[in-house]
Amino acid sequence: MATEDTQLTVQTLLAIAGLNPSSDEVATLVDAYPTFKAGIESLYAIPEVRYEAPALIFDPTPVFADWWVPAT
Repeated sequence: MATEDTQLTVQTLLAIAGLNPSSDEVATLVDAYPTFKAGIESLYAIPEVRYEAPALIFDPTPVFADWWVPAT
């Protein structure tokens, strides 16, 4: 992706998110964007995991942990 396209993409994503970072932060995000994009695309590169969840799933079932043990 060309630098102009990357900068436009980053600025568009920031505007959609309602964020207004400094020019130094935008420059850092523009530099890092191709690496992040490649990493995200690699999550879907393996056909076998195309429809799987790419992250851990939170289980809201409470589990009792006995942290307090009375002195004997």
